[in-house]
Amino acid sequence: MGERGTRISFDEFQGARNFAALDGLRAVSVFLVFTAHMGGIGWNKFSGWLGVHAFFVLSGFLITTLLLRERDATGRVSLKAFYIRRTTRLVPLYLLILLVVLVQSYFAQDASWAQMMVATPYYLSLRNELAPYAPLIATWTLSVEWKYYLVWPTLITVFGLTTRSRLATVGLCMTALVALSLSRMEPAWLSPQNYIGMMVGSALAILMHTRRTFGWVQGLMTHRAPLVILPLLFIVHRRFPLVESYIGHMGAIALYGLLIGLLLPSLIAVRTFMGRALSTKWLVFIGNRSYAMYLVQYIAAHAVIDVLRGLGVTLVDGQMLLLLSFVVSLAVSDLLYRWFEKPITDWGHRRAKATKEAALLAAALPNGRGSPLQTKL
Repeated sequence: MGERGTRISFDEFQGARNFAALDGLRAVSVFLVFTAHMGGIGWNKFSGWLGVHAFFVLSGFLITTLLLRERDATGRVSLKAFYIRRTTRLVPLYLLILLVVLVQSYFAQDASWAQMMVATPYYLSLRNELAPYAPLIATWTLSVEWKYYLVWPTLITVFGLTTRSRLATVGLCMTALVALSLSRMEPAWLSPQNYIGMMVGSALAILMHTRRTFGWVQGLMTHRAPLVILPLLFIVHRRFPLVESYIGHMGAIALYGLLIGLLLPSLIAVRTFMGRALSTKWLVFIGNRSYAMYLVQYIAAHAVIDVLRGLGVTLVDGQMLLLLSFVVSLAVSDLLYRWFEKPITDWGHRRAKATKEAALLAAALPNGRGSPLQTKL
């Protein structure tokens, strides 16, 4: 298939409601995070923690795409409906895992209980990145996501009326983040480098939302693009300290986020080899459960260690802990996804849809504009 044959049209992109390859990217990203936490010395050199920044780019892209499509379909954005969807998607499962870890720490009779007692007020108020070390320290990313959800949808709804003004808003946000990162006034609760990836994803979504600017990124929907981008991503992963020494921590993370953003069009164009590779059944399966896997990793790792210890096996190989923890996390997450996470998320989407329809009806009736529009989002 030629390079032109791999590209999707603007209309195909607008008609798509699911991007399977992005779920595949989630699967790869969550595995990278597991390598950082459980892979031992051999994996630590690969900087798997950068996987969370791939998640941030995906969040920026998908959330902004949904908001822009809703505005086009209905003429407005319902922030109430947006927060219903996000809350039911993230919070119930998070609170369940928090409760389980609290119980687990209480019965463990070790330092984890004291750690959780200090950290839990931060966890309950979604100030996770400020919490002292505790078993759920990895959930700092959830706090970062919520700050983005609180600010960006409002900015894009109130001020982002045109493609140019939306891109200008992204540019101003990025400039402010870089300035804060370089200043001595950087607030501990912000960590500006964690928001660069979200802004990259948001900028890509804005570019792909109009027919004219969509053409600017079509050149990345080729087989060749990943052949250039993937080696660069590998270098950043494998040599992050070296890259950081040249362009600084903020610059290295921004470079990583930019490379992920440049990779996304080739994944959305599922006819590319990267799009097909990341759309495979098992990667999509893992990607759909990646949020639960991220939350249960601590529980899974300790369960693996405790069971093996009971069998008289001492884990000295990080590779074994990585593999067993990943498999246990996937099995537990599948149950949570089927019986807890997805039912609540589906209910939240139904509730959000009803909220949007009610708001459209209320806005239409006083002006005599007829029945509310239906949206597919």
